[in-house]
Amino acid sequence: MSTGDHRGEFERNWRQVHQPHSDAREAFREFVDKEHCQLAAYETMPFWTTQDTRNAVISSLVPAGAAVAAFASFAKDQQAADWWSALKKPNWAPKDVRLYSAVDLITLSPLGYASYLVYKNGGGFDYNDTKLALGLYGTSLAVALATIPIVKKKELGCLWKNTTVVSLTAAGAAYAFYKIDKKAGFLLVPFALWSAFYAYLAYSIKKENDPIKDL
Repeated sequence: MSTGDHRGEFERNWRQVHQPHSDAREAFREFVDKEHCQLAAYETMPFWTTQDTRNAVISSLVPAGAAVAAFASFAKDQQAADWWSALKKPNWAPKDVRLYSAVDLITLSPLGYASYLVYKNGGGFDYNDTKLALGLYGTSLAVALATIPIVKKKELGCLWKNTTVVSLTAAGAAYAFYKIDKKAGFLLVPFALWSAFYAYLAYSIKKENDPIKDL
C-alpha cells in the first residue's frame, strides 16, 4: 500500500469514529491506540440510522429485482427452455433453465446490501478503492443481465464469453469488497462461485455443441 493510500485509509477510519468525547485529543489518542493494536480496517461500523436501513433496502431491490425479472423471463419463454433442454450438456449440468434463474435469485439477492455496506463503510465515492469496488460490482451486475438476451438469441459463443466476464468481475468485486468490509465480501462469495461455475458450464456446453469439422 502506498503512503497516500495508507493516509487515506487512516483518515477514513478516523472519520468513522462517531463516539462522543469531551476532549478531542483524548479521542484521537484512543483512535491511534486502536490502530496500534492493528484492528482491521473498517472494523468499526459508523452509526446505522433509519436512513441507512432505507438506503440498504433500496440497494437490495436492484439485484433482487434483476434476478426476479430473469426468472420470470425464462419461466415464460418455453422456446428458450426447449432450446436449452435440447443442447448437449456435460453429465453434471442441471437440465432445467429455470433452475439457473432460481440460483441467480439466491446469489444476487444479498448483493445490494453488500454494496451499501461498502459505500457506507468505505467513505462513499471520495475514495478510489470504494469507487473501484462498486465499479466492479456494477459492471458484473450489468454484464450478468446481458445473459438474458444472449440466451434468448441462442448464442453459445457469446454466452461463455459473457459469463467469463461476469465471473472475473464478480471475483474482483468480492475481493475489493472484502478489503473494505469483510461481511460485504463474504456476501459476494456465493455469486462469485456461481458465476465461475456458470462460465465453465457455458464453455463446456459450447464445446459439446460445436460442429465437428471435416479433416
